Amino acid sequence: MRPLSEMLKRMLNTQLRDPERAHSPAAVQVGLYLANLAWNESLGICHPRESYRNVWETIEPDNPDLWNEFVSTDTSQMIDEMVAYKNRHFPNDKRRILTCGIVDEKIRVEWLPPANAHVDSEWELRMYGLIRIGKRKQAIRLMQETRRLSRPEATQAVDRMAMRLGMIPSLS
Repeated sequence: MRPLSEMLKRMLNTQLRDPERAHSPAAVQVGLYLANLAWNESLGICHPRESYRNVWETIEPDNPDLWNEFVSTDTSQMIDEMVAYKNRHFPNDKRRILTCGIVDEKIRVEWLPPANAHVDSEWELRMYGLIRIGKRKQAIRLMQETRRLSRPEATQAVDRMAMRLGMIPSLS
């Protein structure tokens, strides 16, 4: 199985004006974020695109030339093109991206296997995301509210999910 980091880099390169040259960290960060969104969208994991705008808007002020590195400033079009690229080049890869970023100048991707038919993939990614960023109490509360579990049952379920991520459950 090909590394997701390599696949996302290929998707990102389709949106860069000159993919062969070195790019600013800000452009790589934004482009990688858009590739991550496109990958998950291709699997049906979608959220309103406007809800993501704050990510690049926090980067733009310190990087006024950021968009000059891309073929377009239309992020929605860029995502559409990357979704099409993913569907053409990696149509059978159904791994879901949990987190994606740059660590020690390398692309790092954490992913979940394809969802089973009976699993609400968006809910599951939200749960794993809360656990991954350390919001265990919120994850337990979400588990209780959406799965109608008692607090001890929800805590056990969240702990099992944390263990699948390789995280040791906390005692709080």
